[in-house]
Amino acid sequence: MARILVPFDDSEPARDALGYALDLFPDGDVIVLVVVDTTSLPFIPNAVDDESSDESQELLSEAADVLETAESIAADRGVDVETRTRLGTPAQEILEFAEGESVDHVVIGSHGRSGVARILLGSVAEVVIRHSTVPVTVVR
Repeated sequence: MARILVPFDDSEPARDALGYALDLFPDGDVIVLVVVDTTSLPFIPNAVDDESSDESQELLSEAADVLETAESIAADRGVDVETRTRLGTPAQEILEFAEGESVDHVVIGSHGRSGVARILLGSVAEVVIRHSTVPVTVVR
């Protein structure tokens, strides 16, 4: 059975990607991954790594809410999904997860940035496409 990774941030493109993955791989094991982006946090020693810190507890609580949304979307289709949370840089965590967890395919939403916005802000989907060792489907 194929293992399908769907990075999920509760945006409309992520919701579309989850729906697409559930339709495209009806018999697959779908894993929904929420990456708590720690790149914008100020550096506070042990704040993110220490699961007992207030900052990390708040971030993990928000991630749990996002995962509940993904589970609800899947449940509405009569499907159970596996959920996971990681802390770090989104593209890096997605790539490491896909490789380390023997994922067969990644289905990711695209925010559709182009031109200068894409250059300045970067694109998680673009980085994943360029560096993934498994096939990637981008849903616009």
